[in-house]
Amino acid sequence: MSAQGTPPHDAHADTSSPEEAALAEVEPGRLLADEDESTQHLDDALHWIKVYSELLDFKRKILNTTEESVETMDPDASQEVTDTDLKALNAEALRFDRRLAYWRRRAAAMGSHQNA
Repeated sequence: MSAQGTPPHDAHADTSSPEEAALAEVEPGRLLADEDESTQHLDDALHWIKVYSELLDFKRKILNTTEESVETMDPDASQEVTDTDLKALNAEALRFDRRLAYWRRRAAAMGSHQNA
């Protein structure tokens, strides 16, 4: 609340639900720093496979912990976490999963070209 007793303005409150606001923070096509989809080097693809495997594993652990915590929370807190945090975490995990699949396909293609 502000000094005047009114809640702070939430830019997402006027135009979207909490779920939409949470998902808007996740950019599905965002690449990581130095990630170059045009690389022709197998070592680069293998590096990104390792990176995205670790990120996906990390995000899944956070999701499991969050899901367990939601079960013991006050219903109002649980609803907020379910509507926002879990949606965003799931969207991020899906992004990592897609990027991992992309780099696995690229590595397989590069490997088959090197063996030809």
